[in-house]
Amino acid sequence: MFKSFKVLLGLLVATNVASLAVALDFTGANWIWTAGRSATGTYPIGNATFRRDYYPPAGKTPLSANILIVTDDSYTLYVNSDRIGSEATYTAAQRYCVRLVPDCNVFAVNAANNLGGPAGLLAAIQIRYTDGFTETVVTNGEWHGITGVPAGFEQVAFNDSAWPAAFVEGPFPTTAPWLGAVTIPPPTQNPGPSLKSASWIWTNEVNAAGTAPTAARAFRKTVTIGGGQLVDSLVIDIIADDEYTLYVNGLVVGSGTSYVVAQRYEVNFRPTSTVVIAVYAVNSGGGPAGLLAAAEVQGCDCGCGSDAFVITDGSWKYSTGIPSGFQSLGFDDSAWPAAVVEGPYGRQPWGNIATPTSNSPQSPALPGAPSASPASVVN
Repeated sequence: MFKSFKVLLGLLVATNVASLAVALDFTGANWIWTAGRSATGTYPIGNATFRRDYYPPAGKTPLSANILIVTDDSYTLYVNSDRIGSEATYTAAQRYCVRLVPDCNVFAVNAANNLGGPAGLLAAIQIRYTDGFTETVVTNGEWHGITGVPAGFEQVAFNDSAWPAAFVEGPFPTTAPWLGAVTIPPPTQNPGPSLKSASWIWTNEVNAAGTAPTAARAFRKTVTIGGGQLVDSLVIDIIADDEYTLYVNGLVVGSGTSYVVAQRYEVNFRPTSTVVIAVYAVNSGGGPAGLLAAAEVQGCDCGCGSDAFVITDGSWKYSTGIPSGFQSLGFDDSAWPAAVVEGPYGRQPWGNIATPTSNSPQSPALPGAPSASPASVVN
């Protein structure tokens, strides 16, 4: 297939690019193999080799690929000539995260039908671009497949132009004999944010009795990611006594009005090396006042990079006023003082706060809080 056609294909499919990374599954994928299936749906024992050259749409730069793959009976997966992984079960898919190169990326599979009988390859590849957009490539007739294992087939420069298109056996999950009987592993999970690691913070106005003025206050935390890494999402647990509005990179995430129940938000944003978490917090009835939060800022290459953990502590900054635009990325808080640590999680009068068990939806800012566009929040 000529490169110019592949570039055109990339432009055509770009209209289906999603603005957010969604949970990857086999939606739209087909079981494929080579031609020559018998009338009973079987193949002889032997290997088949598959390749998919992927050129990004114009103006898009690939960053990483989140890959789901399963084969009846076994496979070895290569990306850009590198061996990524192998497995020999057709009932459980495997998940891989791979960094990509800016231009053409080659996905190659050496698949084996070890026992005779049915044979098939099923894959879904979610490609993430540097601008935060994603696109999913699935096994279908755009893959090339051939019986046998040609030397060097996994190399980027290998010429597969004479290979025929893969034979499409049918879509997942309605194709026999598999009929959807494939388990999908969950995404790799870090422990996530933990309020138990955080401290209650406020301004320097808390008196010896533990009370603070009835007023709104502004808090900020700037997270800078080093080493050339980019991040594009965070998960944050947050609670305030009495109310708060949370902003991430200048956008409204949500608000809470309970000092006994924390909220969890999952927020997506464009890849960046700087994240600003800003909070408009209100002590609405006098008495105790505090802010408690813990966040996991997640790498934008679907787990291939490092995550950063953030907690409320003395590194946060505060203002006793509400400066215009304080929630914005470019706001200068260099003159703000450090937040005052009131004590660790579990201290009185708040005690132990239950960990949220589900995500909260995006919600508007509190009355009096700065107005801003809504953030992209996963519900």
